[in-house]
Amino acid sequence: MSVDDYLDLLNYAKAINDGQWQADIIESLKNYKETAEEQRRIENVKELWSRFDQINLLLLELFDKLRDDEDAPESERWKERIWELKLERITLAKQIQERYIKIR
Repeated sequence: MSVDDYLDLLNYAKAINDGQWQADIIESLKNYKETAEEQRRIENVKELWSRFDQINLLLLELFDKLRDDEDAPESERWKERIWELKLERITLAKQIQERYIKIR
């Protein structure tokens, strides 16, 4: 929820004279920044995992191509691409590990 949503709820809670709900909404607003930052970190980790999965799929495709036709003229290019993807995957794994540990 956005800050505006919380403020709308706060106005409604005031209109119906629900003091406890007002206090809960105010507390949520105080914690909003921390919650939003935590959510951004979680989304960042999800994006990293998504890229990691994409790389794995690309690697599988390239390995299949090599298995099917290792003597193809493009095989050297495929092998170079495999190494590039492996290095990127290692970098992503390190980033995921660093961010995941901060989330927990």
